[in-house]
Amino acid sequence: MHTVIVGGGFAGVKAALELSKKQLGQITLVSDEPYFLHHATLYQVATGRDAQSSVISLKDIFALHHDVTVVQDRMVSVDSARKTVVCEASKIKYDELVIAIGTVTDYFGIEGLRRHSFGIATLDQVRRLKHHIHDDVASSRHPDKTYVIVGGGLTGVELAGALGSYLREVARAHDTIRMKMTITLVEKESRLVPNLSKTASKKMSTRLKKLGVKIITNHRVESLTKDSVTIDGKNIPAHTVVWTSGSQNNPFFARQSHDFERNDDGRVVVNQYFETGENIYVLGDNAAVAYAGHAQTALNEATYIADHLTRKATGQALRIYHPHPVAVSVPVGEKWAYVEKYNIYAAGKVGFYLHRLSELRRLMKLLSRNQAMSAWRAQNVHDSDCDLCDV
Repeated sequence: MHTVIVGGGFAGVKAALELSKKQLGQITLVSDEPYFLHHATLYQVATGRDAQSSVISLKDIFALHHDVTVVQDRMVSVDSARKTVVCEASKIKYDELVIAIGTVTDYFGIEGLRRHSFGIATLDQVRRLKHHIHDDVASSRHPDKTYVIVGGGLTGVELAGALGSYLREVARAHDTIRMKMTITLVEKESRLVPNLSKTASKKMSTRLKKLGVKIITNHRVESLTKDSVTIDGKNIPAHTVVWTSGSQNNPFFARQSHDFERNDDGRVVVNQYFETGENIYVLGDNAAVAYAGHAQTALNEATYIADHLTRKATGQALRIYHPHPVAVSVPVGEKWAYVEKYNIYAAGKVGFYLHRLSELRRLMKLLSRNQAMSAWRAQNVHDSDCDLCDV
């Protein structure tokens, strides 16, 4: 049996690993990048931490899995009649196809946003933001700086919590410690992290305010220029605006809408086995399944699909997938995090240690012990291209 998996994120990588363990034939993993990208830690790379915590070579992950072939290519279409994945540089036949290609940034048509904002959804975006922040502070002759983060979800909160510390680190290294800075977090809903509990919103808001972050809720960004952002009619001078607010399902599914039914949110409708068609499965952020959007959910789905394909291939009784609530852990600044599951929460240093442990557990589900420990420890390592900042 030849299983083709498209997508090098949590769901795709975990599915390939689990299928390899079950020795179900050949597995081809197709990814448009040669690495696994740990999106939850990209805010750390943007604020001066080692990229090794977020970027891990796919070939290193599968080095001991000789039944897994990694192909760097981009999927263009699926020919379900011929059971073929059509990519930019190749065509790959499959017996079973698993798609988990993640989401893309949605700018909601806001004027100037795509052109002038920064982001942290991709490695290139993260590097661009990091270098911009560093150079902005290091070369500054103007002591007042305004940084605006748009989107009070998990990513926006994490970045807002880490940004001030990084700005001060660069300022000290370049003797610009008198620089005044303002970090503003803008959320269109009435509270931060609106998808979480009110307790989570309250705790994180209090923490951010202690870190000096200005919080604006119930406000929307209307437009953006190189030097300012307009929020509900008010123009705010700012030449560093980071967009963390919007995402949408990968446009691949819209282009091939005759094969993939989507719900109102754009996610792909799947049955109780994650099937969208004969021998085609959709996992992770792409699938309209409860608790989508969390790494642990993607890992659970990948483990399930490997078991399902094994049962299908060996004629065993099939089991349906049952989604389970997952813990939410959000770091906000140094040695502080909020962790919640089943309406039970921990915040502060206890939350931070629980958060770090959960990160290690997730990494160990994808990597060898040594690889996982190396990536986990790298989150505490400062990394800079600047000799002054490395001192």
